[in-house]
Amino acid sequence: MSEFKGRIGRTREESTPYWPPVKSAPKGAPNIVIIYMDDMGWSDPGCYGSEIDTPHLDALAARGLQFNHYTTHPICSPARAAFLTGRNSHAVGTGWLANNNAGYPGYSGEIPLDQATLAETLRASGYETIMTGKWHNTPTPDTVASGSKHNWPSQRGFDTFYGFLDGETHFFFPSRLQLNNNLLPIDEYPRDYYSTDDWTDRAIEGIKELRNSSPDKPFLAYIAHNAVHAPLQSKPADLEKYRGRYDEGWTVMRQRRFDRQRELGIIPPNTKLPTSDPRVPKWEDTDPKDRALFVRHMETYAAMLDCVDQNVGKLVSALRALDELDNTIIVFSSDNGGTDAGGQIGMFNNNRRYMGLPPSSIEQERASVGELGGPGLQYTVSVIQNLYRWRWTPSEFSSVVACPTGGAWCAARSVCARDGRHADVARPCRRAAAGARQRCTRQADGRGELCTRAARRQCGVAAPRAVLRMLVESRVLP
Repeated sequence: MSEFKGRIGRTREESTPYWPPVKSAPKGAPNIVIIYMDDMGWSDPGCYGSEIDTPHLDALAARGLQFNHYTTHPICSPARAAFLTGRNSHAVGTGWLANNNAGYPGYSGEIPLDQATLAETLRASGYETIMTGKWHNTPTPDTVASGSKHNWPSQRGFDTFYGFLDGETHFFFPSRLQLNNNLLPIDEYPRDYYSTDDWTDRAIEGIKELRNSSPDKPFLAYIAHNAVHAPLQSKPADLEKYRGRYDEGWTVMRQRRFDRQRELGIIPPNTKLPTSDPRVPKWEDTDPKDRALFVRHMETYAAMLDCVDQNVGKLVSALRALDELDNTIIVFSSDNGGTDAGGQIGMFNNNRRYMGLPPSSIEQERASVGELGGPGLQYTVSVIQNLYRWRWTPSEFSSVVACPTGGAWCAARSVCARDGRHADVARPCRRAAAGARQRCTRQADGRGELCTRAARRQCGVAAPRAVLRMLVESRVLP
C-alpha cells in the first residue's frame, strides 16, 4: 500500500486528500507484439529459404532484422521460461518440461515468484498485457481448477489471458480453454473453428478494447501459437494448396532450401550442406509405397505454418488500421526446433506410447494417410518435417524482429550474424518500454557500444537484446 501524503485533521475542512499517482509508461513508449511459434524449424519461413508461402513474415523481415545464429533451449517449457524472464531456464526452475517435476532444484516446472516475467515488468511500467494461446509454464498438477494458481498467466503479469495451460491441444476442438483464471464451458465449437485463427482474433479484440478506453496506453501482446506442434492438423483449403509440393522428396527439397539460404545471405557462401539425419534414408532409397504418407505429413505441416502467416497479415492489417503499426515492435520467434517425437515414419496416434501401446506398423500408418491433417480423433506427430529442412547448427532457430517505420526506428532488412541467445529478449523489451527513441546501441561483445552509424542496418548485433537496443536509446527501469 502506498504512503499517504495528505493530511488527516479533525474535520474534512482541516484535511487534505491524496491520491497516489497512477503509473504510466513514458510518452511514445512502443507497443510490443511477440508472435511465438511451437516446434518450428529455422528454415521453415520463406524468408529463411523455405518453399512454404509466408509473404507476411517475409515482409516483416524485409523491413526489420533477421537472425542466423539465434540459439534457444531445445524443448518447450524451458525455452518459454527463458524467453519470458531473460534468464537461463535452470535459474528459473524450468530445466525440463513443466509436466515433469524431477524433484530437484531447477526442475520444478514453475518460474519462481521472485523472477519477474516480461509481462510483470511491463505491467508495472504502465503497459496493458495481453496473452493468447499456449502457456506451458505451470506444473501439470496445478493446471486444474483445484490446483494452485500462483503461476498461471494472470498471476504472472498478464491482464488478459485466453488460451490453455498445458503443452498441446487439438486445433479444431481444443480442450480446457480458459479466460484468465476461469475454465470456459465450451461443449461445441463452430464448424470452421481453428485455434490459430482464434489466438490472433482474440489478441486483436483485446487491443481494440484497450484503444476504446485508452488511446495512448502501450501494450504487450504475446500470441503463443500451438502451431506447428502436434497434432498435425490443418484447414482443408490450406492443405489443398500444398498438394504435390513435396512429391520430389526431402533430399531435393533440403538442397533447395540450402541453396536459397545462400542466395539470401542467411548463411555464408562457402557453407557446405551437412550430412542428413543418419537414421533416415535418402528419398530415392525409401519404399515408394511409403512416400504418400511422408509427403502428406509435410503438406500438413506447411499448411499449418501458412495459416500462421495469414494471421500475421491479419494482425499487421489491424495494427495499421488502428494507426499503431509505426509504434509497434513485432518479434517473431519459436520455442525450439522441429520435433522427432514421431519416430522415423511419423505417427498417426502419438498417444499410443503414453498408454503403453507399441507404435503402429508402417502398414497401419499408410492406411491412415487419407485422414492426416484433418480433425479426426488422431494425434499426429512426425519426424518428417525435419527431413525437409536443415539446421545451420543443432540449436539454430529463426527469429525476426520487425521495426516500426517511423521516427528513428530502423526500417531496412538486415541479417544479423553474431551469437545470440533465446533468453536475450525480455530485458531489451523492458528497456524499450522505458526509453526514448533517439539513438541506438550495439552489444556485440557484452559491452554496450554506442552505434552512431546512420545506416543502422549494417550494425552487427549479438542477440535480440542487441537488436532492440539498436531500436531504442534505453534507460534502466526503476
